[in-house]
Amino acid sequence: MVDQQKERVLIVDDQDALRAMLARMVERAGFEPIEAKDGEEAIERFTTFAPIVVVSDITMPRMDGLALLERIKKIDRGAAVILMTGLGNEEVLLQALRGGATNFFKKPFNVSELIQEIRAVAEYRHEAARATFSTPFLEEETKRFRIPTGDDVYLPLINQVTLQLPSILPEEEILNLKVGIEEMIVNAVEHGNLGINFAEKAEAIEAGTLRELLSERLRGEGAARVVTIASRLTRERFEITIGDEGEGFDWQALPGVEAGNLLAFNGRGIFLTKIYFDEVRYNQRGNEVTLVKRRMI
Repeated sequence: MVDQQKERVLIVDDQDALRAMLARMVERAGFEPIEAKDGEEAIERFTTFAPIVVVSDITMPRMDGLALLERIKKIDRGAAVILMTGLGNEEVLLQALRGGATNFFKKPFNVSELIQEIRAVAEYRHEAARATFSTPFLEEETKRFRIPTGDDVYLPLINQVTLQLPSILPEEEILNLKVGIEEMIVNAVEHGNLGINFAEKAEAIEAGTLRELLSERLRGEGAARVVTIASRLTRERFEITIGDEGEGFDWQALPGVEAGNLLAFNGRGIFLTKIYFDEVRYNQRGNEVTLVKRRMI
């Protein structure tokens, strides 16, 4: 029986064992899991239970993840769909991201990282429903922030810089921008100020020791560094610059947004921002990134 007091998460996968395991983890996280073994069943469950987040595999019988995403978006343009995929689905996944998917996880993935993303996306959707301060009369707005490296609560800040975005963007576009901004802030903290490279993070996630790795680095010199954020919103565009005090990296070596790079590239956050934003620009050193989204309405 569905608990009416809990937010629902729809889990779609034709592998019974994986689906059941994810359902248990979702329930432990405080959500009500709803299961579906394929896309057709998922549509029926989506319309019946109105989940706050959908987590779906791409390769499934009867209806794959891309077709499911298209159907869900016709029902609710603001729906949040997180995809799970393995090698061989790069082209379909790229189409799905361009079609409005919120995030993706490459199999095998760390389940705790997926649960963390579900929580974040659910909270972003809650905040969007509560935010009523947007005005169509805005001419220009600028904001600046400094975040201590040890502070990992980014939601209030992200909500601050995106509060007026409905004046230039459809509501369904804003969730993905929030996810992209959060990914880049996390990159600035972990890869920039704390000096954790992609290989070290991937190894820690796989071993379940990411929290320990972060705590260790926070005892070093990186703890004194800060992340700076500057945003500017006009009637024509939204621009946000995120900088860290790390050594930077060779941003010119980043792969392009092509299907062949999607699952091989470790920097998922960078890839997502290239999909969601119109421009992604780095400074020469590689420790500052500017994201630009132009007016759509």
